[in-house]
Amino acid sequence: MVNASKHPNITLMTYSDIIQFTGVTGEFLVKIRKNPRYVDERKCTGCGLCTTKCPISIPDPFNRGIGERNAIYIPFPQAVPKYAVMDKSVCIDCKNCEQTCPAEAIAFDQEEEHIEIKVGAVIVATGWEEYPILKTNEYKYGIYPDVITQIELERILSPIGPTGGHVYRISDGNTPKNVAMIQCVGSRTLRGNPYCSAVCCNVALKNAQLLKQEYPTTNITIFYIDIRTWDKGNEEYYRKIRGQNINFIKGKPGDIKLNDDGTMRLYFDTTLENEVMSMDFDFVILSTGIVPSQGTMEISEIMGLSKGPNGFLSSVHGCLKPVETKDNGIYICGCAAGPKNIPYSVTSALGAASKAATLLSNDILRQELIIAEVDDTLCVGCHRCEKICDFDAINVNDDQIAVVDELKCKGCGACVTSCPARAIDLIYYRDSQFEEEIKGIAEPFFSMTSTSQEKIQE
Repeated sequence: MVNASKHPNITLMTYSDIIQFTGVTGEFLVKIRKNPRYVDERKCTGCGLCTTKCPISIPDPFNRGIGERNAIYIPFPQAVPKYAVMDKSVCIDCKNCEQTCPAEAIAFDQEEEHIEIKVGAVIVATGWEEYPILKTNEYKYGIYPDVITQIELERILSPIGPTGGHVYRISDGNTPKNVAMIQCVGSRTLRGNPYCSAVCCNVALKNAQLLKQEYPTTNITIFYIDIRTWDKGNEEYYRKIRGQNINFIKGKPGDIKLNDDGTMRLYFDTTLENEVMSMDFDFVILSTGIVPSQGTMEISEIMGLSKGPNGFLSSVHGCLKPVETKDNGIYICGCAAGPKNIPYSVTSALGAASKAATLLSNDILRQELIIAEVDDTLCVGCHRCEKICDFDAINVNDDQIAVVDELKCKGCGACVTSCPARAIDLIYYRDSQFEEEIKGIAEPFFSMTSTSQEKIQE
């Protein structure tokens, strides 16, 4: 991130949103709303003094609500650029930050700005979000304080997290003795996401190892459907973790109840032994799944990108063109296209960057000439072609005539077959051309005598 901020050809526009997207390949027009920080970026040095005098404290979203932040805050310790941000929705206008800031960077009168830029290509990398378990309260999450998610455990284990890397029970601050990790919460189920989130198993193994290193006497049990460690070296890592006195139970708990002593009892069906059992734990970690981010949803609407049945952005072809979208010049990578671990996210990002660089390195955009064309005299404006086109390349105008966007059209022919008036043809593959070709092939046969024709038929 630091290298990106210092690169002469990279302009970082943080705390900003894309609100409008128009144009064609090579000349996209992007309208950006730059939200007010109420801090002058030209003056702020990221010293953090303003945050120390703010009297307002609210749960910190970066630390998943574990720990607090002030009304004026730095998003996270390694933030780039490292500027303070003021949350005006909770600010009480006490002006303490303004009086404390040595750089005089506080700007209460700052307003949002609108910026328009032209770009030749776009890479969408809008990431992911955690399965919204708070809406379902599975395993009493949000009800029992000692039921947390792996993401929250990540923040607790972080040396710069709210607890300095030390693990404590939320309810009483004691170090947990018996920890349960439940896999596939919100994943691989018809009640949540039918797909596998790809990273949860390895995250659980890694966090279990970290817990064992910090607290060797802690008993850790992982409940799983299947342990999917499919990437390079991960199966070996799984075998290593199994040798560190960590219990693995094939079976998913069905219920959880709070005991009188503050521990929690998990009831589960063991798949291998086919028995219903129960165990007591004082800390329960849920490995929640990956869902499309809110940014993915918003950008798909603004840019008109296609989404798959699970809400992730769709590529042209999952195997042959995994980073290309229906619109030439717009590419997707990382978890915007679906659940991925870090190596695969990096690989897809490199692929998207390579595609964008290839496009922008040419002065001339080469377009396939086999595209649809509309006969204005035959078109009846029925909108069938418009509805069936997967590339948004054909639209009916105000005169009720279908118009083809030559840069978007891929020449698939779907609109040709859907037209009831036969008003659409593919250039170089027109019906009249096929008819003439068939006539040319059949002409020698019809020019023969009847006797010769009978012999050929025999």
